[in-house]
Amino acid sequence: MKPAIFTSLLSLLLIAGSGCSDPEVVEVGKTAPGFELESLDGTWVESDSFKGDVLILNFWATWCTPCLKEIPELKKIDAASDVQIVGIALDQDGRKAVSRFVERHGMEYTILLGNDDVFQRFQGFGIPYTLILDASFKVVKIYRGPFTAEALEQDLQDLAQGA
Repeated sequence: MKPAIFTSLLSLLLIAGSGCSDPEVVEVGKTAPGFELESLDGTWVESDSFKGDVLILNFWATWCTPCLKEIPELKKIDAASDVQIVGIALDQDGRKAVSRFVERHGMEYTILLGNDDVFQRFQGFGIPYTLILDASFKVVKIYRGPFTAEALEQDLQDLAQGA
């Protein structure tokens, strides 16, 4: 394993286990925690701005190989549906690295710059970490680790049909 990847993974594991903030209970049927994060253009975005829409919240990083494999599916959903997609980048290298990555990969959905506090509030401990939230911000599905395109599409279809 490359030293930079090992250091990043170790940092995420230590952060997740450090207990620097009290995580809310994040489980299916409960309202997701709120957040306010900076976008790539420097504006601040509040989670309340996404209420009223089905939301896929995807915690990821530029160095995460499984995250990279999810990007084409997220782009496909973004182009073909009314579902809001928000990628929360957990890169310690910040805006410059994330911006270059997003541009190189043609990611047109919303990307926000995450932080340890928000990741912990969502009970994150590894990435990729993806949540599907309904229009009222209730958690419908949680993926700890990579999702499959088929499973994610089925979850969205079930949600659209009220299942």
